[in-house]
Amino acid sequence: MMKLPIFPMACAANLLCLQFATAAVIDLSSGSTAGQSSQLGGFAASNALDTTINFTHTLSNDPNPTWQVLLPDSYSFTSIEAFNRASSDGVLDCCPSRFRDITIQVLNFSGDATTDFTGGTLIYSSALLNPENVLGGGTNTSGPVSLSASPGGAVGNMIRIIRTVDDDLSGSGGAGNADEGAVLSMDLVTAEGSAIPEPSSVILGIFGALAFGLRRRR
Repeated sequence: MMKLPIFPMACAANLLCLQFATAAVIDLSSGSTAGQSSQLGGFAASNALDTTINFTHTLSNDPNPTWQVLLPDSYSFTSIEAFNRASSDGVLDCCPSRFRDITIQVLNFSGDATTDFTGGTLIYSSALLNPENVLGGGTNTSGPVSLSASPGGAVGNMIRIIRTVDDDLSGSGGAGNADEGAVLSMDLVTAEGSAIPEPSSVILGIFGALAFGLRRRR
């Protein structure tokens, strides 16, 4: 009896193997939709997807300051990094202490990314990053240039970043203006990972590889 060639399900064809195995920088701006739970002036959510030194900015009275980007495809995320306000050049800008009590998440999402900031299926959530501004010494004069998470290959089509509100300003020693406790402001969000092909592409690849194997054995 002739034996059929055996191929790993994710690597039925060489191109599919590369898609699953190769992590690279993901272009978060291509075909995506960015949104934030509130917006001050012209400091839009999309500012975190360009290469200009600028920033996003939520309102000081936002009870759940959130930024998110919905991608046109699903990815296996290996790393996500978010930069503090106007700090992607490595130099801290105004108010660096506000970049505290941050959570980075990966979700599967099918709603409106500009209005729905709680929906979706949570696939990965980081620990609380820079709690109480420990990286800035717990003051309102310093903070981190960036914060990062390692989702470990979590597969989703959305990145969501949340700031936990600090009503009593415990993370800045009680100091700061009205924006200190709740504003989420970021310069840039980047990610690395690999694209996940549509299931139909995987099936076609498997059948193509099987057919190729059969032809080789004749």
